[in-house]
Amino acid sequence: MGRIMGTLPRKVGMLCWMAWSTTCPSLGFSVSSSLFQAAQTECKTRLERLPVHCLPYQELLEESYLKEKHWVYAVLMAVMESLPILHQRCAIHEILRSVLGKTYLGASSKLLDNLNDEIHTLDQALSSLQNYLDALTCGQYQVMEDSRVSRAESSACEMASWIYHTVDCDSAAFNWYVEDCKKLVKGQIASLDHKRTTWPSLAEYVSVITEKSIGDVWIDIDLCQAEELDRDVYLLKKSNEYIFKSSLLYDDVQDLIEDIETSSVNSVLLLGLERNIISEEDIKTLEPSQMQNLLYEANIVEDIIHLADAFFLKGIYAFLDIETEAVDKKGLLYSFQLVRLFNFRKLLREHRDRKTLKNVMASFSDMQSLRDTIPEEIGALVW
Repeated sequence: MGRIMGTLPRKVGMLCWMAWSTTCPSLGFSVSSSLFQAAQTECKTRLERLPVHCLPYQELLEESYLKEKHWVYAVLMAVMESLPILHQRCAIHEILRSVLGKTYLGASSKLLDNLNDEIHTLDQALSSLQNYLDALTCGQYQVMEDSRVSRAESSACEMASWIYHTVDCDSAAFNWYVEDCKKLVKGQIASLDHKRTTWPSLAEYVSVITEKSIGDVWIDIDLCQAEELDRDVYLLKKSNEYIFKSSLLYDDVQDLIEDIETSSVNSVLLLGLERNIISEEDIKTLEPSQMQNLLYEANIVEDIIHLADAFFLKGIYAFLDIETEAVDKKGLLYSFQLVRLFNFRKLLREHRDRKTLKNVMASFSDMQSLRDTIPEEIGALVW
């Protein structure tokens, strides 16, 4: 009964979003809901048939290495973004292929991220990332099955290999895909470096570590179906990049307690260190809830939300410069708003106050009003 009640609000919310988006040319309810259902069914079937050297799907869930909602949310966001981009140039089965590729990316990266943050040593994490990169860019990887954790790593790499077989290796955008996979892994490695050296600055986080966002590879999966790479395609790619970097920062706010517990790099902690609100010793010794309260009281969390908003707006500005009629701009804007709303879901559950609700509703405000709330020193890291 608890599981049913836990998934019901999620299902209702997703259905409401699809229904609300029906005014967009590419997002008719029958099309989007059918595509969502087809992708969800195909993805779950494949996850339940992982090869024997992988940790089975049910055991991934039991160990909390992966949660079902991780890939279900990825299906929704993939559907709501791929349809506006591809509806005029691709058949529905081709759009389904992109949706599945993006879902496998979301699930595999989340699984490996959990293993590297919570279980792997630094050397094991670095090795797993190289293995993951091989799976993404070559469709092959070194099978690891000497323990349950290594089999879970093989599960992540297996999903990544499915992405490689989803994209068209002869497409104009495939080189982008390969290079962005390398950037993704480089950003992941940079996010782990503080465990053997020093914590990075917030500026370094913004310029280097945000590359660990899956956003570039995510959009490349769609763009591998584009016939040519023109100015509009480039702007589409850049807008998506900034939107996903904003998601990474919003996630830092939502995952603050967990990142304190695992000593994971987090932009909130970095800004707190730079402003001398906390010290590296505090990160090791203070109770996570106590540190979280310090960072909230010093407006550190609020400034990271402003930083995320700056990236979000930069993505919207790039998107608004797109001229092509091949993209459903209204539908894609709705999808970007969905991403921002999604990133506030946990905060809204934990902080049911006026300020958090105002942050949520800002997704639907005019962009200038949102920009006016961003402090100059924070905006300077992005603009």
